[in-house]
Amino acid sequence: MERNYRTILIIINLIFVFSIIIIPSFVIFTEFSSFNRIDQSFSYIYSSTTPPIKKGLNLNADVGIIEIKYISQPVDYLVRIDVSIEMAGPNLEGKSYLDIFNIKWENTTSPVNFTLELIPEMLEDFSNLHKANIYINILLRSDILFDINATVIDGNILVAIPMGITVNNVYSSVTSGYISYDFIHSTIKGNITGIVNNGNLTLIAYNNHYIKNSKLTFINKMGYTQIDIYQYEEMGANITGTVSTKSGIIQVIYNDYSANVGARFILYNKTTFGNEVENKWVGFNREVLPLLAGQMFTSYDFPTQNNYNFSLFKPEDEGNFIWDLNSIPS
Repeated sequence: MERNYRTILIIINLIFVFSIIIIPSFVIFTEFSSFNRIDQSFSYIYSSTTPPIKKGLNLNADVGIIEIKYISQPVDYLVRIDVSIEMAGPNLEGKSYLDIFNIKWENTTSPVNFTLELIPEMLEDFSNLHKANIYINILLRSDILFDINATVIDGNILVAIPMGITVNNVYSSVTSGYISYDFIHSTIKGNITGIVNNGNLTLIAYNNHYIKNSKLTFINKMGYTQIDIYQYEEMGANITGTVSTKSGIIQVIYNDYSANVGARFILYNKTTFGNEVENKWVGFNREVLPLLAGQMFTSYDFPTQNNYNFSLFKPEDEGNFIWDLNSIPS
């Protein structure tokens, strides 16, 4: 009887040990039997024998990083889109990127359109990938004035405008990710807009020249927003800016070193009394760090020849303002 009991215990232990070894091995084997990699790069070109002075460009991607750059040297295209796809994980065996994405390139229309969408049936497989890097690099000819409209659901948008380049309207929207605008010694003829639902947003504007009274609009519901302005030459026009958040942080870094450049930043808090929403603010004309919500900062020489006029919005007791404001007296 005792021998039979020991035999049963040995069998149970063996079954337990084998289950520990075999079941994970089976799971791993099942997963890796369909494991594969997809590394693919390709390009799209838009060219014209009679280049227009102005052109629209629409960019839409479900996932990925869109980076927009300008090319100053002579090239035979107006727009070039370089796409790099790196994916690795289960359920990719026997598949190409065309089984994952629906990609459209319309270069005979106005505006020019590029779209990268996940095929609905592949959403679950894509979310289970071990690696998924989608890079969309946009190269634009610098002598063409582009109206840019870029949208990404899950990813980032980076726009870098180098010295001497002229840009028109730029609109970017990201559901989850970040937007980075970098304008340095460039010329801005249009309006600049950035909208983020969940992520960060950055504007760097160093010593730019404005052709008209442009509008800068930045909406970031929950993340960190940084507005960094440095101006020591004449601007050429007045600028109206709006920055808003629901529960995020807005940081403003402002420096001007010209008596012909001024700035005003008004902080609005929306406070609810009963069923009414009223905007309250008071102002002052001196440097106080940090500024509190509901106050106003104006530079020493505001108003002057050309001015930045910003309104910043956030619900009371949510989010925060961070300031670093400097200007020289006129």
